[in-house]
Amino acid sequence: MDRVLFWDFDGTLSYPNKSFSTALHCALAEKSYQLDAAECAGFLSDLYSWKTPQIAYPDKRNELWWQTHFEKIRTYLAAHEIPATDFDVICAAFREKLIAVSNYALYDDTAATLEACRQMGFRNYLVTNNYPEILDNLKKLNIADYFSDFIVSSHIGYEKPRKEFFDYAKKVSGAASGYMIGDNPVADIQGGKDAGFVTIAVHACKQSCADHYVETLSQILPILG
Repeated sequence: MDRVLFWDFDGTLSYPNKSFSTALHCALAEKSYQLDAAECAGFLSDLYSWKTPQIAYPDKRNELWWQTHFEKIRTYLAAHEIPATDFDVICAAFREKLIAVSNYALYDDTAATLEACRQMGFRNYLVTNNYPEILDNLKKLNIADYFSDFIVSSHIGYEKPRKEFFDYAKKVSGAASGYMIGDNPVADIQGGKDAGFVTIAVHACKQSCADHYVETLSQILPILG
């Protein structure tokens, strides 16, 4: 077994980012548009690229990832008869609200567990379905230095649980085996098992095919030996 740990971020190392559901409604409110909050959240629940992991997009990475999402938002706004002259401002506000570091709160044992794993001789890798700027927030949250490298879906054009995503993680880490730690039963746990990793489900992920389940991150340490 390679001494490598692959960590999900949102819902695993940090409490879930609620702005993934609220950012558009807040952006609209700034322009005095009062669309129904639940309807906006419903639209966003299907918007993000990780909602359709079966679709690869290696030609629409990084900034083009944003433009793809903005195109869908513009179509949504037009359907609600919002003037096209406001589209760019609303999209920019949506992006600003989504990537704000204030959206994140780390679990109390996140930093200590990452450091303890390093002290045990493990290398930490972040593997996340996320927007391109997430690494900036890891630095602001003071946890970037715990990781050897980062695999972000919007940087490579593939989402967990796709084989291509995990193959890329193996290539970056140089590891053929390791542990996958996450809170999503499909993207993290099933994807990790399919990649040949030992899987550890955390926090809300109580029902999955994981090899192990823990309520807190610090409880991972005895599993690692």
